[in-house]
Amino acid sequence: MKVFMACLILGSLFGLIPPSLPAQQHQSPQYSAQELEPLKNRVSELEKQLKTVENTEKMELQAKLVEANAKLADANAKLANVQFDRFKQDLRVDNDDRIRAWSYWFFGILGVIVIISGTAVWLSLQSLISNRVEKNLNGFKEGLKEVVTLKNEIGVLKDQQRVLEREHTTATLEDFFYDPLWYEKNHPEQIKGLREEALLDVFGDKGRIQEIRYKAIEVLIARKSPQSVPPILEILNSVVDSSTEFYSQTESTLRNFIIFLGQLHTPEAYQGLRKFLNRLLAESPKHKDSFFIVTVLAFGEAAVALNMRDSVSELRLALPHLKHPGHEDLSVLVKYFDRLNEPESIKYILTKHVTSEMPEVKEQCLDVLEKYDMPFVEKWRAENTTDDAES
Repeated sequence: MKVFMACLILGSLFGLIPPSLPAQQHQSPQYSAQELEPLKNRVSELEKQLKTVENTEKMELQAKLVEANAKLADANAKLANVQFDRFKQDLRVDNDDRIRAWSYWFFGILGVIVIISGTAVWLSLQSLISNRVEKNLNGFKEGLKEVVTLKNEIGVLKDQQRVLEREHTTATLEDFFYDPLWYEKNHPEQIKGLREEALLDVFGDKGRIQEIRYKAIEVLIARKSPQSVPPILEILNSVVDSSTEFYSQTESTLRNFIIFLGQLHTPEAYQGLRKFLNRLLAESPKHKDSFFIVTVLAFGEAAVALNMRDSVSELRLALPHLKHPGHEDLSVLVKYFDRLNEPESIKYILTKHVTSEMPEVKEQCLDVLEKYDMPFVEKWRAENTTDDAES
């Protein structure tokens, strides 16, 4: 830039020289002060312009320098910030490592102290607890002994109470020995106050007379107590093959027991009657005839009430063993076989058991069989009508 400006000034000066050359040829070589003065002024102006140009260029350079310095300062500031941030990060990491290391040491030492202190406290507590537990255990053992003693005393008192209640029940039953107790609504207040457990105790006391034991079961039957099933079955199984002959009243009582089982309508009573009937069929015990028909009827009633179709096989097996059945017994069996949809057994009753003295049962069988096997009924009527006419 300076070279350009210098050349420009020199060019301007050279531009002034040619006009002066002819004047030098016509004028004297010596110049006056007035003629040189403009030239000096011109040169002075040119020098000022040159300085102005240099100052302007310097200012531009200075501005650029200032800008460069500002950028450098900014870069240095950023670099310083980066270095400071890195320093802070390194310092933070180092500080965290130191804190972590000190924490480990601190918690390690604290843990050791806690373990030692806890062990000491635990040993002290364990010793204290052990002593107190041992003391309480000894007290508990003493208390347990007292409880066992009390239980034994209570058991003795209960046994005594049970004995007294059994004696009271026996005495009450003796007061009503000749009174029928089959219906609960007819029971006096003294009988109503007897507990079932006491009645069962009286029956289980084999030292009592048989009639009093049976009276206890009679009260349970009137109450329709399921607890009476096992003792009744026990009685029946014990006497059915006994060599002892029954009094008529005892036999009537036992038959009533069997009738009650049929009226109870429970699975337990049904299964008990089934086992007893099978025993009568298989073993033919001594007193089979005394209890057979009533057992068949009671079993049939329970089977119909519980809709036990599997009872048909036992009932059919029982039919040939019936000896001189009454017309009422046969009529009931016909109803049972009708409810169980068993026409073949009804035919067996009609042909094997119904006699001329049982016209009602005969008509009942025929009326029932009409809905099962009409041709059989027509044939039977025709044959029997012809026989009657011939006779």
